[in-house]
Amino acid sequence: MRLRTSTLAAAGSLLLAFALGTPTAVSAQAAAAPAGTIRQAFRTGCMGGPLWTTCGRRLDETVLQGLAHVKWTGNGVAAMLAESWSTPDNGKSWVFKLRKGVKWHDGKPFTADDVVFSFNTYADPAVASIYAPKLVDVAGYQDFRDGKASSLRGVSKVDSHTVHIELVGTRPLWVDLQQISITMLPRHLLGGIKASELQQAPYWTENRVGTGPFKWVRHVPDQYIELARNDDYFLGKPRASRMIYRIFADIPSILNALSAGEIDVMSYEGGGVPISDVERMQKQPGLTVLPNLDAGLPSYLQFNLSQPYLKDVRVRQAMVHAIDRDKIIASIKKGTGKISNTMFPAAWAQAADLNPYKYDPAKARALLADAGWDTSRKIDFIYYYADQVNKDTVTAIQSYLSAVGVNIVPRLLNPAEIQTVYKDGTFEMGYFANGQGLDPSLGALTSRCGAQLAFGWCNKRVDELYDQALSESARAKRAPAYQEISKILNTEMFRGWLWYEVRPMAFSKRVSGPAEHYAEMPNLIFDLPVYNEVEKWDVKN
Repeated sequence: MRLRTSTLAAAGSLLLAFALGTPTAVSAQAAAAPAGTIRQAFRTGCMGGPLWTTCGRRLDETVLQGLAHVKWTGNGVAAMLAESWSTPDNGKSWVFKLRKGVKWHDGKPFTADDVVFSFNTYADPAVASIYAPKLVDVAGYQDFRDGKASSLRGVSKVDSHTVHIELVGTRPLWVDLQQISITMLPRHLLGGIKASELQQAPYWTENRVGTGPFKWVRHVPDQYIELARNDDYFLGKPRASRMIYRIFADIPSILNALSAGEIDVMSYEGGGVPISDVERMQKQPGLTVLPNLDAGLPSYLQFNLSQPYLKDVRVRQAMVHAIDRDKIIASIKKGTGKISNTMFPAAWAQAADLNPYKYDPAKARALLADAGWDTSRKIDFIYYYADQVNKDTVTAIQSYLSAVGVNIVPRLLNPAEIQTVYKDGTFEMGYFANGQGLDPSLGALTSRCGAQLAFGWCNKRVDELYDQALSESARAKRAPAYQEISKILNTEMFRGWLWYEVRPMAFSKRVSGPAEHYAEMPNLIFDLPVYNEVEKWDVKN
């Protein structure tokens, strides 16, 4: 699995320097960029792999893949490693027929054994995947999680190209809404690694062997990931010959590289084009800017309810009352976005009688007093949006909370550092956002009992309602369940809901494909491997 980096010749190194926009004797502007190379921005701390990160999913479009991916248009899924699937009982069980002839990048065949291994890996409690709740409907999931079984009873191999999935109930939308989060992993490379040690495996950084349109060449930490075209890709030979993911610590650096012609596709992880920079980016003739792309996500105060001083709902409600959200939107956010009072952005999934949590510092102080709040307490408050608009937003939140006796100490971290804080139990509060625009069911990942990102919050009724909604395919039948969930989330405020965001994006006109596909998205689809036809992206000049 070690990479043959010594084979890179001087000419190849120069070519790579152009691709990365690194200093050379020749300016690495768009005109000098190597033919056939598409350069994407990637965020620091997103290398952990699809089991553990919510910000590295774009790699799944190029290297690793699933059985079926969400289409960029948001209307259904596209067949990927599974050529077809069917259910004989309205979603109680599913049979996946795998594509024949598909090979891993090292030449080994992709088979049903890989599928069974992948589902079990995601569900294994020792692996600690944040996407494990996506498999809660698979038969045997809870027994596996509770240590009563060593694998998922509901996932079985029929033959080398057929897999049978048994669920705990009727789930007609399970393929479209749940399995889309599960990436297929190579059993022959990872199957021998102890589950608790999988996250530290060299595979994730040294040679991430997949089945996708591009093959891993090398990864230089905090600098770039280099991928080469997979000529044998099952959906056809990619048009681009090379894909480079340049790694950036913040959005301003990405914008500078995009403006200089050093990258072609910006990242949406950690923020798109800040509102304050949209007009400047629109004036650059070499860029396509999508200024009003619906982010499809709520931003919020994240609370760790395992901390005793955050358990009282009055404390959490008080913090939202303390923040003048309308003023922040009007001033700092320049009128973009809209107030949120629950998780789901879709109006059809929201209850009609949500508490609006109007700005009321007097009420906030009264709620905190009733809860016995200690005004001398200082709270570690983490965030990872590094652009000036979001920094100003966090500063405003700090000021509003301080005025009612809640003293947060903001601390900017990258995603990997945030995961460390989550794991070591020191997490208290933070400012985050989580994509919910594709379907309300995505909220289950963060709000089911036991979900890592629920941080100690549990409401059994919410779990029942998710199950009820997922048992129906028609929106009219699903809506009442989600509306009731929205009301519970509004009342119990396990997160302090702030606003729904827009996330402007910008792309170089040097390439075709990325801007066109993002423009067709109903909203920015986060935290999922999306089928964007990367194999058809091309370089124009």
